[in-house]
Amino acid sequence: MKNPYALGFWCAIVALVLLSATYFYGIMLAHQIDKALAFLDSAVALIAVMSVVVVAWASVQSQRIKKRQLEQGKTLVLIWDTKVALRRVETVFDRYFWGSYWQPGRTFQEVMGELTGTPLEKSLETLKKQCLALDRQVADDGRHWLSNARELADVATAMARERYQLDVCDPRAEVTGGAVINRDFEVLVYTWTARLKSFDHQLDEIEVQYS
Repeated sequence: MKNPYALGFWCAIVALVLLSATYFYGIMLAHQIDKALAFLDSAVALIAVMSVVVVAWASVQSQRIKKRQLEQGKTLVLIWDTKVALRRVETVFDRYFWGSYWQPGRTFQEVMGELTGTPLEKSLETLKKQCLALDRQVADDGRHWLSNARELADVATAMARERYQLDVCDPRAEVTGGAVINRDFEVLVYTWTARLKSFDHQLDEIEVQYS
């Protein structure tokens, strides 16, 4: 068992043994054997008690360290799982808005600018569950990580609605109206990117903290 106080403890034991032995032989040489034996019994008992106390204390400290390490390991696993969920959201988001998901043949909810039942909604729900578990594990005030996930979900929902507006917007409509919608959509894209990066950066920071 590794213990930073072990060396000091054994040095104290050795010093006590040497002092006891010296005193014992001093009494014995003075031809007081009974007193010498009584002193020796007391010294041995004292050393035994000290040893038991130190071993018990070291055992308790070892259990505390082990428990803390287990909690740190559990927290790290939750952080990594949250990172995986965040990467999944990012991938599905890109495919949903810029790739194969945004094609003809979509569900009614998708056509109407809703995320209900879409892969993006499912990935966001998974991220929320991971963030809730992480909030409980790190015992932060409030629900910091869940709030981050909800903010991402809100931005994604707003983008879906804005994309719907772009789809139903007549391209022959006046330029001013179309420019406003496009500018709003660009703001949402920027907001999404900024919050995604902030979320990822915060996860990196807490990972370093618990590593």
